[in-house]
Amino acid sequence: METSLFHAAIQGFLNLLHFKVFFAMLLGVSIGTFTAVAPQGLGMPLVYAIALPIVIKWEPITGMALLIGASSVSAICAAYLPILFGIPGGSGSQATVLDGYPMGKRGEGRRALGASFMAGGMGSLIGTFTLAAAIPAAKPLIYLMGSPELFVVMLWGLSMVAVLAGRRPIKGIIAAAFGLLLATVGQQAQSGIMRFVFDQPYLLDGISISIMALALFGIPSALDLALTKLGVEQQPVPLKGSLFDGVKDTLREWWLVVRCSFVGVWVGIVPGLGSQVVDWLAYGHAAQSSKNPENFGRGDVRGVIAPESANDAKDGGDLVTTLLLGFPQGVTTALFIVALLAWGYLPGPEMVKKNADVIYSVVWLQGIAGIVGTLVGFTLAAQLAKLAEVRYTFMVPIMFIFILMGAFSVNRDPIDLLVVVAFGVLGYFMRRFAYPRPAMILGLVLGDLMEKYLYRSVASYGFSWLARPAVIVLLIIATLSFGLTLRSRLRASRKDPSSSLSGAVARAEDES
Repeated sequence: METSLFHAAIQGFLNLLHFKVFFAMLLGVSIGTFTAVAPQGLGMPLVYAIALPIVIKWEPITGMALLIGASSVSAICAAYLPILFGIPGGSGSQATVLDGYPMGKRGEGRRALGASFMAGGMGSLIGTFTLAAAIPAAKPLIYLMGSPELFVVMLWGLSMVAVLAGRRPIKGIIAAAFGLLLATVGQQAQSGIMRFVFDQPYLLDGISISIMALALFGIPSALDLALTKLGVEQQPVPLKGSLFDGVKDTLREWWLVVRCSFVGVWVGIVPGLGSQVVDWLAYGHAAQSSKNPENFGRGDVRGVIAPESANDAKDGGDLVTTLLLGFPQGVTTALFIVALLAWGYLPGPEMVKKNADVIYSVVWLQGIAGIVGTLVGFTLAAQLAKLAEVRYTFMVPIMFIFILMGAFSVNRDPIDLLVVVAFGVLGYFMRRFAYPRPAMILGLVLGDLMEKYLYRSVASYGFSWLARPAVIVLLIIATLSFGLTLRSRLRASRKDPSSSLSGAVARAEDES
């Protein structure tokens, strides 16, 4: 590691040595734990959307501590619903149902939870170490990437997310294009030209991404919860057994944890895959590499260890592309980029060059929050299980209150309340008719960055930037991957004409 990066890593740790930073991380861990256990499947996009208007007014490291603490622990504690109720706990924990619930029904619920916590904690650390190692490894390559290459990389990532975010690819492309269109509202940063303002002062600075996030993910979640009255109707399986039996199982299967963790890291780095497939890829690998695959689906603890370790390691892979390249892998990381921009940081190569200590602060927060989340799971296993029975009648009013308070706190403008309600209704119908909201919000987030890199490319090289070797290679790879993925998704949609799922699985696919 270069000396400058070594000092950046030390400074990144020193940035955390404040009580308010540690307290914010613990608060984030608490929020993430409740979000993971609550039966409504609230999801991190909703948590980030509600928290964003508040934390962007904090000091940057303190705000990052809350956001990273919440997202890091949400995956570690996501196994309660699959194991105790047989309900998918959201994206990344759907495969856990196959073996976790049978274990719970035969009186091994604590063993399954112990294996989940331990595998998740180990996966989180492996993902964190991968992120830390990627910084010095990627730094030489980052200096070789200019605005043309970064524009193509972002275009590639957006196209893949648009295709993979929904079960109908064309709807994903439409949603992403609409997000890019919304990103053009307001004053163009480089030229100063006003676009789509319609003589309305409210639109001069463009559409607030914080407001849009609240509208697209907050209002639809609250409406869906109120209208469907979603909750846990059946009684949980008895919480019996020993947590430490699961710990022993995980340590015994350490090589499986390592392999599946790197599956999760790979899924996090590759554009467009996302959390909706990471658990199934890890579960399939565990079953195929087992000497007795017939035991899977009948309560094999390896069927819990594999998806949980991959799901937690994926966060490290997500942050590799988010922090080092500047494009997000999902809605959660997209909203994290919004927070970074609000704090004055530009994620990507410029942040690696100018604010490496902030990146290492995120690395430290990711690792520490993963350890704290694992300890919380072991310490409060029985108490957290009761959170899964919280009823929707308690959640809906609180959600609406926080959504409206968050919208008003952004600019203290009453018009923001009208905007959040209007786009909230749009988000609800997008959810009902299978138009992926993640693709739209990603288009809105990436629109400004893509336009900036494109403007720089044309200003510096004219249209000759299209002839740069790296740009040509990236365009070929992006076009091939986009075309092949689009074809496979169209074939899958013809074989399976149903365009929607029910319950938590549908929300996981949409909000991953």
